[in-house]
Amino acid sequence: MITKNKSKSAIPAVIITVAVFVSFAAFVLIMLNNAVETSGEEALRAARDSVMRAVASCYAYEGMYPNSIEYLEENYNLVINRSKYIVFYDKIADNLLPNIIVTERGAS
Repeated sequence: MITKNKSKSAIPAVIITVAVFVSFAAFVLIMLNNAVETSGEEALRAARDSVMRAVASCYAYEGMYPNSIEYLEENYNLVINRSKYIVFYDKIADNLLPNIIVTERGAS
């Protein structure tokens, strides 16, 4: 009879242990998902910053904004991962900052 009482009291402990484990696993998965999203946002920000630095460098050296992103790639060592990012570049005038949008492919 004593062993039956011990086995009955062990069931709530097992349930609590499983619940804690499942909660911990869910927490870890949520944190990993957040880390992946954050790294993607950081990579996009770095791509935007690279384009803006190249545009600013061109303006500083040449006194005018470049006509195209391709010009920056050829003359200012700008490297864009075209399979991952799309760059929209619209030059307004030689002395006005162009409209520049860098976005991820497939982003809404």
